[in-house]
Amino acid sequence: MFDALDNIKQYGSISLVIISILAIFMSGIFFGITYYVMDITENSFKSTDCIIKDNIFVGSCQDLWKLSVYPFLALREILIWFSYFFIFSLVLGMLIVGYQAGKSPVLLGLLMVFVLVMTYIGIEISNIYRTMLEVDTFRIIMADFTIYNNIMIKFPWFTFFVGLLSVMLSVVNYQKIFVNKDKALLNY
Repeated sequence: MFDALDNIKQYGSISLVIISILAIFMSGIFFGITYYVMDITENSFKSTDCIIKDNIFVGSCQDLWKLSVYPFLALREILIWFSYFFIFSLVLGMLIVGYQAGKSPVLLGLLMVFVLVMTYIGIEISNIYRTMLEVDTFRIIMADFTIYNNIMIKFPWFTFFVGLLSVMLSVVNYQKIFVNKDKALLNY
């Protein structure tokens, strides 16, 4: 029974679930703030202009920025997709950890406890996010991240369902290992 605790080091820690849940919360805020800063920077560049003399390539600062700065700032739309793919990859990682936890009953029990704890922590994280949305500036920052906003508002449900799928995968893996372990038990 205690050999299963050694498997935590070998197959990855269930604490990855906790880190993934917190990373989902923090990543969306990071990508949102980065998107907002890039948007403000572009608007600031567009509101100023200057004349560049004796240059054969550009005649004004706007021409220079069209060649150098604006293409980089146009990449901010990719941040929304990065946010979605980041959430997807973390959920996939949590499901893989759940599948690996099915190698022993101790890890399966730990995973169930972690899912319950993370669902409760998900309630607190969702409340924190709702409080943050009450600030007008933060609401403007996160307006373009609609799917992330929906996930964070319903974060306890999201955490519970991902955890439930993870537990189901671990039970399937545990049953697979138990059933296929010894074929001699099938001889009556």
